[in-house]
Amino acid sequence: MNRAAWLQDRRMQKFRDVLSRWERGGLSMMDAGEILGMSERQFRRYRDRYEEEGLAGLVDRRLGKPSPKRVPSRDVALMLELYGAHIGAGT
Repeated sequence: MNRAAWLQDRRMQKFRDVLSRWERGGLSMMDAGEILGMSERQFRRYRDRYEEEGLAGLVDRRLGKPSPKRVPSRDVALMLELYGAHIGAGT
């Protein structure tokens, strides 16, 4: 299990624990969000997604997607080629 998957699994466990405490009346939404490091509104959104989709609703949808800032491999190859030519020229 890679680090990102492990962290996601840990966040899901923590969310379920905090959600169960909130459902029993032991926590307010504000307290639950604070424990999870999110706002009360974000806690409500997570709760709604969990009720609609189960654990699948808590999956971080950003994981596994390439960054929109990622440089295309052809540009990297060109840069390395130009850099090698520059270094090889002795300047």
